[in-house]
This record gives sequence, C-alpha cells and structure tokens, in this order.
Amino acid sequence: MKKKKGRIKAWSKGIILTIILFLFAGIGLYFYGTTLKEKGDIVNTTEVKETIEKYNYNLNDNVTSYYKQEFDKLKTLEDEKEIASQVAKLYVIDLFSIDYKINKYEVTSSQYFYSDKRDMHTRKVIDNLYNTVEDNSYADRHQDLPEVVDVEVLSNNDDEYKLNDTAVKSYVVELKITYKKDLGYDTKSKVTLVKDTNNISVVNYKAL
Repeated sequence: MKKKKGRIKAWSKGIILTIILFLFAGIGLYFYGTTLKEKGDIVNTTEVKETIEKYNYNLNDNVTSYYKQEFDKLKTLEDEKEIASQVAKLYVIDLFSIDYKINKYEVTSSQYFYSDKRDMHTRKVIDNLYNTVEDNSYADRHQDLPEVVDVEVLSNNDDEYKLNDTAVKSYVVELKITYKKDLGYDTKSKVTLVKDTNNISVVNYKAL
C-alpha cells in the first residue's frame, strides 16, 4: 500500500512538473512571437519631401520645423556670401539635430559637405558623433539627444583655403548654436566653405 501511494505521489509530481514546464514554454513562445511580430515591421521610416534642384539638396520628412524654415530661405538667396552663411547654418542644424535621426547612419548633413570629402565626413560623424545613438526604427528609443532650435551667424569673413595644394577663395562663418535642451554639444563653431561646382560647400568644421 505504501509503495502504491509512493508511486501515485511521484506520478502526481511528474504531472505537475510537466504542466509547469509546458506553462513556462508557452509563456516564452508567446513573448518570443510577440517580439518577432513587433520587430518584423519597421514603423519609423523617412523619405525625401522636397529638393532644391539648383543645389541638389534634399529635405527629409522627419526634420524639425526650424530646419525646414531655414531650408526654405536658401531658395531665395542669390548673393554667394549670403548663400555661404545659410549653408553653414543648415549644415550645423542638421549635424546636431540628432533627435529626429532614425539611426547613427542618417548623416544627412553630408550633402552640405564638399563632394570629394563627403564620404570621409560621413564616416567621421558615424564614428565620433553619432556612435552612441540608439536605433529608433521601431519608435522605441528612450535617449536624450540634441535638437537645434536656433543658429545665429556671428560673422562671415572672406579668406583662402588650401584645397588639393591650391589656395582657393573661402568663407569663414562663425556661428552660435542654441539647443532645445543643453546636453553638452558645441554651442559655438567656425565653418569654412568653398565653391564646389554649383554649390558652396563645407570643407571644415571647428568647435570654438
């Protein structure tokens, strides 16, 4: 009789253990399936909203209203020096408005950089400035990132810049940068620009 009770007891424990294992397996599969479903469809994407054909500059649909406002101003300018100031502003706004970037590879500020140095600029930004930016493809990022709300041109001086061993005319634009929230990014900078086919492009950036 005791042996029978022992067998029943052991059998009951086995059934309970099996039920518990199946329960945990079911919960695990449920959450795994839910995660796959959520991660399967990227919800945060971007596309080109507008282009300035004259310069081949693109405006994506995820930018801030301030950036779009300054982008629109560029369309109306004819004076080369004024264009240099505006391009310098756009470059800095886009470079440091990281909050709307989907991931660290969205270096749209490169379009304002000198064509022969554009790839170098992109790699430098990814490796040194955007390297800690978390991916936001699924709109689930919880990270404090900067957004530029104002850029003031402090000065724009004519100068010369050595490009491929040749001294060319350049514009040196000093800027004051204001952010929505101070997170320790550059607040004052010097941007050097030169003629680049039809564009006035950035060749050097320096924090002041």
